[in-house]
Amino acid sequence: MTNVTDRKKLAQMPWYPHYPRQIRSALENYNLPEVPLYRLLESSANYYPQSTAVVYEPANFIVSYADLYRLCGWFSAGLIHQFGVSKGDRVAIYSRNYPEFLIAMYGILMAGATYVACNPLLLKHEVEYQMSDAGCRLAIISDDHLPVLKEILKDNSTRLSQVIVFSRDAGLKAKYLGGISTPTEPPFYPFMETFCDSPFESPHIDPKSDLAAVIYTAGTTGQPKGVMVSHYNAVSSSILYYSAYTGKFPELAEDGTLICRNHKEDLTGHWEYPMRYGIDSALAAAPWTHMMGFIAHLNSSIMAAVTIFPLPDFKVDKFLDLIRKWKISFAGGAPQMMSMLLSMQDIDEQDLSSIRVWTTGGAPCPVAVGTAFEERIGGIITEGYSLTEAVMSSTKNPANRSAKRKWGSIGIPLPFTEVKIVDPETGTQEMPMGEDGELIHNGPQVAVGYLNRPEESRQTFKNGWVFTGDLARMDEEGYIFITGRLKDIIIYKGYNIAPRMLEEVIYQLPGVFQCAVVGKKDEVAGEIPVAFVSLKEGITITESEIMDFVNQRVAGYKKVRKVIILDQLPVSGFGKLMKGELKKLL
Repeated sequence: MTNVTDRKKLAQMPWYPHYPRQIRSALENYNLPEVPLYRLLESSANYYPQSTAVVYEPANFIVSYADLYRLCGWFSAGLIHQFGVSKGDRVAIYSRNYPEFLIAMYGILMAGATYVACNPLLLKHEVEYQMSDAGCRLAIISDDHLPVLKEILKDNSTRLSQVIVFSRDAGLKAKYLGGISTPTEPPFYPFMETFCDSPFESPHIDPKSDLAAVIYTAGTTGQPKGVMVSHYNAVSSSILYYSAYTGKFPELAEDGTLICRNHKEDLTGHWEYPMRYGIDSALAAAPWTHMMGFIAHLNSSIMAAVTIFPLPDFKVDKFLDLIRKWKISFAGGAPQMMSMLLSMQDIDEQDLSSIRVWTTGGAPCPVAVGTAFEERIGGIITEGYSLTEAVMSSTKNPANRSAKRKWGSIGIPLPFTEVKIVDPETGTQEMPMGEDGELIHNGPQVAVGYLNRPEESRQTFKNGWVFTGDLARMDEEGYIFITGRLKDIIIYKGYNIAPRMLEEVIYQLPGVFQCAVVGKKDEVAGEIPVAFVSLKEGITITESEIMDFVNQRVAGYKKVRKVIILDQLPVSGFGKLMKGELKKLL
């Protein structure tokens, strides 16, 4: 274990007084544990063995933490003995949030391998790029992705040689490992036949240097970048993130396990902190292939031994039904999800009183939306901020009832985390309180860097600081307000879309002279991609033809929602497209 920052310096920060008393006290001598990520599951299985870990209705799957840990161990043994997985191997998961996903991911970690996240919305060439970039030899997929993987293997364009396939909603039962196996033949193998009760020993993990995950982010270039997440990054992020909901850090046992204990007062109706270890429940709607899902809706929940309700597809009726039926305590998502729920005609008749905390992020939350939604839940809303490169945990509005929360603010830096607002041009001069600048971030959760991208890593990760590309200001109490973005990234329903990637697709269409994609504000989606196009002389192409051409070649969330053809696009004296002028047209 190690100290991660100058504690005297932390105590002088303007946000320090807003930490809960127990957090301030713990900061004097608490050391974040240097343990493998799977230790979170092991700890919950040790201290909350009978607490329900997962409830998944479509497959009639309900499992305790003790049994979930056993299942993950059997799966890990199968990966090692049957597939030869060893330390350092990279194993992709290409699936939505199903119980098999969770079992597979922790099985991968126990085997010492690295989980590679493949967004289930990706098309063939997109997932092919990621698997190739990460050097995956093995992939674990849901059966709906079989056609895509067959094409990838046929093309022989990656190192991929084996694929484990599970059948969705096929009656997986922890006690008997029953269910229906997808008919397969090598190089495809049934998920249910991977489990193996042969003994195995997890290899030694160096938490700071060994990778737990590679999770891809859009960035400002056409191809996505793989963010390398160490075990230490992920464990630190989970602990710091959840401290906002419990007001304390886990205790550390001699064997390296984490002991999570509740405040006694939070077990009563007069609770101060919303989440209780081993008791509460969490709705996992954010994709586990996304950093928010990976930390907030999976690993933090596992650490807290709460009951996870996986939601593969976000459907409003099912979402609300689960909250009402199971009295869900923790839920959340991008502000657009809140807007969607508020727009329902019968929202006033929906019982959301069981929700003790709703977490939001991924895009700025309008004050009107946040206040209107908080009136309909039984607890509080906490808005936070981070990015994939910072492994999700950066800032958060405190979640305890007596804390100060500021609407429109992304909160204060989480413990052991330092945030600065610096001048955008050089990134070296700290801006005065209340003035805009680029938000930069330092802490134990900041990722190792980009996979196979040393130059881009140097540009983004500088001396332990991650440069976010977001403009922000900090008030005198340390609360931070996002004011804009240096980057051109479009955030559609919480998903990042790189404009250049769409522009490159448009340029593949014969007859296109110039194009630029910008984001347009949208009440439901947050932002939608709009393409401005100018055509070569004598060429006639309709706006709908351009839209169809692009949207057939990208994942659903990346689709262009509007095309505008202009005689010419505005350019500067240096010939650079002036996207700011195009945004004014919107």
